[in-house]
Amino acid sequence: MTQNWGMKPVGAMTAMEIRAALDRLDEVAPEDTALELALRHELYRVASEDWMFDEDSVLVG
Repeated sequence: MTQNWGMKPVGAMTAMEIRAALDRLDEVAPEDTALELALRHELYRVASEDWMFDEDSVLVG
């Protein structure tokens, strides 16, 4: 079965979209550690810039 991941660049995704991609990644490619780390890094960046964390918070994952 072919998987269609769409064509949206990770840098243009919202935190919610990145979280959904991480959830889907567990189903489709659980061994793709590099992609998981890249998505987690981007999620942290988006969340830090937009709203999720204040200066004293730390992402634990």
